[in-house]
Amino acid sequence: MRPTSTGRRGAIALKAGNPKAALPHFKKIGRPSSPGDRPTLWETFAHQQAGDWALAQQGLPLSARPFGGSLFSARLPKHPATQQLMMAQIAHTDLTPSAFFDLDQPALPEREAVCILELVQLIREENFHDAAHLFVDLPDAAKAAYPTLKTLEHPLMILAGEQARQQQEFSCTAYFWEIASRRHDLEPNLALNLYKALEVTENYGEALKQLNRIMTWVKQRAHQSPQDWPKARYDSTLAKLLCWTTDCQMMVGQYSAAAKSLQKAEKLAPAHPDVIGRKGLQAASTGDEQGAIPLLTQALEAGCRFHEVYGTLLELLDNDIEATKPLRRKFGQYFGDAGAMTEVEIPTWVEALAFQNYDLLEKIVRDTLRSQKKPSPTLKAYEIFLDAADDEPSSGQKITLNQEKAVPQWDALLASQTSAEQVEMIQAIYLIIQQHAKRNQKGMAKLQNSYLNKIIELSSQQVPGADVVHLMMMGLRLPQSNKLDEVATSLLNRSMHPEQVLAQAQLVLCHFGVTHALRSLLEAQLKQSPQHPQLLLANATLFPRHSSQYETFYERGFEIARRLQDADALKAFREEEWFASNDQARQIVGSRINRLGNPSERDMLDLIKEMAQAAFGSEVPPEILAQLVPQLMAEMAGELEDDDDFEEDFDNFLMPLPPPKRGKKKSKKRKSFFQF
Repeated sequence: MRPTSTGRRGAIALKAGNPKAALPHFKKIGRPSSPGDRPTLWETFAHQQAGDWALAQQGLPLSARPFGGSLFSARLPKHPATQQLMMAQIAHTDLTPSAFFDLDQPALPEREAVCILELVQLIREENFHDAAHLFVDLPDAAKAAYPTLKTLEHPLMILAGEQARQQQEFSCTAYFWEIASRRHDLEPNLALNLYKALEVTENYGEALKQLNRIMTWVKQRAHQSPQDWPKARYDSTLAKLLCWTTDCQMMVGQYSAAAKSLQKAEKLAPAHPDVIGRKGLQAASTGDEQGAIPLLTQALEAGCRFHEVYGTLLELLDNDIEATKPLRRKFGQYFGDAGAMTEVEIPTWVEALAFQNYDLLEKIVRDTLRSQKKPSPTLKAYEIFLDAADDEPSSGQKITLNQEKAVPQWDALLASQTSAEQVEMIQAIYLIIQQHAKRNQKGMAKLQNSYLNKIIELSSQQVPGADVVHLMMMGLRLPQSNKLDEVATSLLNRSMHPEQVLAQAQLVLCHFGVTHALRSLLEAQLKQSPQHPQLLLANATLFPRHSSQYETFYERGFEIARRLQDADALKAFREEEWFASNDQARQIVGSRINRLGNPSERDMLDLIKEMAQAAFGSEVPPEILAQLVPQLMAEMAGELEDDDDFEEDFDNFLMPLPPPKRGKKKSKKRKSFFQF
């Protein structure tokens, strides 16, 4: 592009290093002096030389390329000067080359330079994942033209692998880290992370090769520097690696080799938690549940964090709720079992009562008694009640209780318990009589009074929990009386924590249908302790759920409990949520509960409509209901396939960054270790 005489003066100014002085000359250039001439490019070039990139951009055809592939390919500037100016503009601004050039187009001018600019821009934006893919796909000519790129490869692949891990793109993680590990010298941290990535993506063959490389490295280092590898460290490290080898060999069907690897690990470090865990899995695989359970438990207690050990133990204890609850609370956090720490622990006898249905109560109690090796005495007391029923439940869910049959067994059971254990049993017996026994039967009032007197005696002895149960029973028996106020005042005056006793009694009462018996006492106590979270929750229950008063008290109490990390108060809030959900389900299901074992399509449709209405809080629009019904009916009928949680936490040997977010990703269903 040859400048005119006016342009020549501008060019002289540019050469003299004064681009601003050149601009007025370039602005005076008129029409092109020759075919293909671009007079405006001189002005753009002067702006770039002056560092005025925003003004320079106005003279360039920098508009993003259209959507799509070949049918909508971008029009590239054909003039070489325009291409060079565009490249300079992109290099000095935050523009992305891929927004203006189709990097996949074979005839792309200055292809290598454009790709390098794109790579630099992606790294500048900390988009290491896409930058690594672009780096791998760089033409050989670009790598030859820019030899310093070779030094960038290793750190970029490590960063890209970690970023891909956080994005749950585990196959990319393995791919990048495999490239990074191609150096002659093995990097142990990188090698361990690569093994984990290969294991997560179920590439067990490559994972085995990686483990062999690591074990070879350990043996070489131990031979070269024995002072750094004392026997305990050496044996423990190899035992752990051999356990991982066992896992991979099991997954690819090399069962004999897996058994041999485990034998080697056991010989090296028989007390290693991972070895004990695999021995437990081995016992489970042969059907030796009695041998497997103590080994798996011992492994977790000793620090084993292999997910199959935890999962298999829970599976073996699937029917023993009392055994799995403490296990999940203690170890669930290490295996992504997030619900273990926040799960509501409702005693089985309370759960059985909560639905206020005799048939459901009987099913829960008898199923639990069959599944538990050591059922609680309270459940045995409920079994006595069920066995002493002289007739079928009425429409009000009440039966005629054979007192001569039940009472002696209850008294014998109570006599075998400590005073503290008797408190819960007396409460449970009183409540089941109140809810499911026909109280117009002769002697029923006297029977209930006898258990009230028992709790009064325990309360006078200040047995823990007795005051709460005493106050609760009085609230059920005399919800509107001066006698209740007298008893409550006496109990609260002698208590070290009156607000706690009052709040807990109110929460039990409201869960079983009595909400206002303690209202005046609660309101008075709240004035004295306005920041007590459980007392605020108890006051919330004086009002209907979803009312503004309920929500206000609930939110105030929960926020205080959360801020103070008050474990007892937070537990009370979780229990209240459970009862609220249970009450909503009971109201929706109603009399249809006994038909839910074999529901008709009409029953299911009605249930879904009512569930949706309860969730939305109003009538659901027909168009929304039409979308919800098919899927929900399929779920209720058990016709939808369950997605596996595709989530594995890496051992962060290399970078202690946050683990990937938990989510669901469809994949081929994977068998557990001991099923092979």
